[in-house]
Amino acid sequence: MVKDTNKHLILIFAIFIFAFLYRFLLMTHGTFPSGPDIGLHNSVIYSIINQGGNVDFLYNYYQMGGGLSLTFPGYHIFVAHIMLLTGMTEYLVHAIIASLFSSILVLVSYLITRAVWKESAAMTVALLMAISRFDVDMLIWGGYPNVTTLWLIPLTFYLYLQKNRFTKTPFYISTSLLISSIFLSHSLSSVVFVSILFSVIIFGLIFNKKIGTTRNEMLNWLLPIISGALIVLPYLIQIVPAYLTNTTNSEISRATAATRILPLNIILPIFVIVGFYFLLSKKHHKQYFNIPTILFALWILVPAVFTQGHLIGLYTDFYRFLYFILLPIIVLIGLFIDFSSEFLTNMINKYHTLTNQLNNTVKTTEQVTHKRLSNLSNKLHKKLTKTNLHTGFLLSFLLICFLFIPVFLHPNVGLEAQKYYQEMNTPLYQSMQWVKANTPDDATFLTEASYGWWLAGFAQRPTWSALEPQFLSLSREVPIAQTATNILDTDYLFESSFKHSGEILNIQIREDGGYMARHNPQIFACLNWTYTPYSFFNFNSNQTKILYEVNGTPKSVALDKLHVIDMHMENDTQHVTVSITRGNEYFTCTQFTTVYQGSKFVNITILFEAMAENVSLSWMQTLLDVNASPMGSEKPVTIGFLAKSVDVFGQVIFNKNIPEVNSRSYDIEDTCVYLDYNLGGKQHAETQISLTAYSVVYDGIHALYHNNTAVNDFINKQIDVNLEPENRDNIPLPTPFNYQTELKVNEINYIAITRYYEKDSNAAMKLKFVNDPLFNLVFINPEVAIFKVS
Repeated sequence: MVKDTNKHLILIFAIFIFAFLYRFLLMTHGTFPSGPDIGLHNSVIYSIINQGGNVDFLYNYYQMGGGLSLTFPGYHIFVAHIMLLTGMTEYLVHAIIASLFSSILVLVSYLITRAVWKESAAMTVALLMAISRFDVDMLIWGGYPNVTTLWLIPLTFYLYLQKNRFTKTPFYISTSLLISSIFLSHSLSSVVFVSILFSVIIFGLIFNKKIGTTRNEMLNWLLPIISGALIVLPYLIQIVPAYLTNTTNSEISRATAATRILPLNIILPIFVIVGFYFLLSKKHHKQYFNIPTILFALWILVPAVFTQGHLIGLYTDFYRFLYFILLPIIVLIGLFIDFSSEFLTNMINKYHTLTNQLNNTVKTTEQVTHKRLSNLSNKLHKKLTKTNLHTGFLLSFLLICFLFIPVFLHPNVGLEAQKYYQEMNTPLYQSMQWVKANTPDDATFLTEASYGWWLAGFAQRPTWSALEPQFLSLSREVPIAQTATNILDTDYLFESSFKHSGEILNIQIREDGGYMARHNPQIFACLNWTYTPYSFFNFNSNQTKILYEVNGTPKSVALDKLHVIDMHMENDTQHVTVSITRGNEYFTCTQFTTVYQGSKFVNITILFEAMAENVSLSWMQTLLDVNASPMGSEKPVTIGFLAKSVDVFGQVIFNKNIPEVNSRSYDIEDTCVYLDYNLGGKQHAETQISLTAYSVVYDGIHALYHNNTAVNDFINKQIDVNLEPENRDNIPLPTPFNYQTELKVNEINYIAITRYYEKDSNAAMKLKFVNDPLFNLVFINPEVAIFKVS
């Protein structure tokens, strides 16, 4: 018995070491730990360290520009002490501690499975946890506090289930400290843990006789929760009200609803598999219901129910709840592997016993042959002992899980995941060191999401990161993230609200300005049923050519090649206008893009002025990209379009100087419209068009799609109505975005553009910062360019 115990201890220790090395090597495969969240954690740590004596755990000096922080600091306090004691490189400390905490989960899973079931099943579960996909996945993207609570929670449950092995004082002290650690480390984990525990207590109070306990015993389970909360009560008094009043935001909720809701085909099977726990309990414990079985069942059910919180208006990253379900599901898989191996082992042993009995009763002339077969069978039987058979089946099933069940992670997939989440490399890290050494401590940076989190944490500079709303947690972060996103994406963004079919709709305009040839402008239809607006029309200044003559000699120039003379936005309660004046030594071209209060139209007016009498303006040729198909009757002054995939109607109206129009459709909803304006050889010329795009789903267009004639009639009616004088609604204009104003008001000092030399869709945006005199290049390497805002 002692030898077996020692073997088990050596084996479980070997599994733990394997799990730690596997995780640590995976985290440091790219030198720097993968994922952006490590930057958040480092910013929390330095916000704690730099405050000195009286620490405000609700304030982060660097993340999202600095301000209120609701990141629970338990993990960060621990790591801060290790950093100060050892002096090791910050990211290396994170990698070691996070790998260690993730590996401890392997030990805890072994303990709790052995306590409820048996040794062989516990060892199987430990092996499965060592290669669990979601546990490693969380480690790779940087959810270190959640990794911490993922072993604290089952360890606490283990102590609850082993309560009778302790005297009262050690039990209450240990569980209280563990629970207070959970409360101090991770908000979502605290909610899930308390909900599971309360559910078990309520179930026990109602069905105490059925599951073999007493009501007093179940009420005693509350005491560690109360004492654990009292230990960290000063922090809870601060964080709970702040959390409740600063995490509700419509933008975050809409983005979460669009991107982070779990489909039912993932959740429904989870509810079904809970029943297997009761069947296994009947086999092993001789009863369907007992406290351990109820705990494991609710351990799955409670997080699974939380994934549907959006049904009652509660929003968070619902995918995060799957991490809490992982351990009890792996325990279930481990139990099935162990019981199946035991069943098959017993079947073979029974077969072998029956075979021996038959061999002993055979009395024939072929006794010699039977004797030889019997000797061979005996030799084989000595090798295939019950222990060896059971071990062989266990290893076989484990190999099958390892290779074919996506819950588990083999090294190649682990490396692919690590590469997917890898955000940091040597040039990027060197850029942060440059920032730390060469910029003021209070300089505010603006950059993209992942690099921004690293920059805030490792350079310790207030940083605005262009993060999508579904990955935000605080209301204060939404305008910061949106401003950062807008500045990195465009120069001007504005909208107009109007009524159509009883609904308030929005049309959105993005203008990249004179230094970037991409969206000049781009027009979107904002849809009430989705978070993402639909890009309908787009002009590109490098696809607009002006033809002119100097002393009778023909010349031409693309619009984006003209020098930017002036660029600004004007806005009041009645209108928003972006004015861009470009020119050369021969002429100037001024484009006005305007929306009016309550109007569904975007008005684009272009004025040409010759700079000398020997200059005459001939033609303007431009291309309009439309993500829709031409629809309706042909008319010289207008074109109608329909994007059936999103039920959006669009229209172009030529107000002044009707052009020659040619269109070509490359796909169902991909049309190029070529517009050739005759400027008449004059020294002054003007063009003007109006564009609109809006949802017609409320007009019942779905019912017409089976009838092309009815669809055309519908489109013609929309076209004719829009050609009539517009009755504008008295709806306030949404606040416009002006990059010049935002940089000044928010005192942004530096902008960092990553992957500077890559030839991707952001190439034009990079040129914008190079060409715009508002920005000065102060640092550049193969991965990042840093511009100082003048």
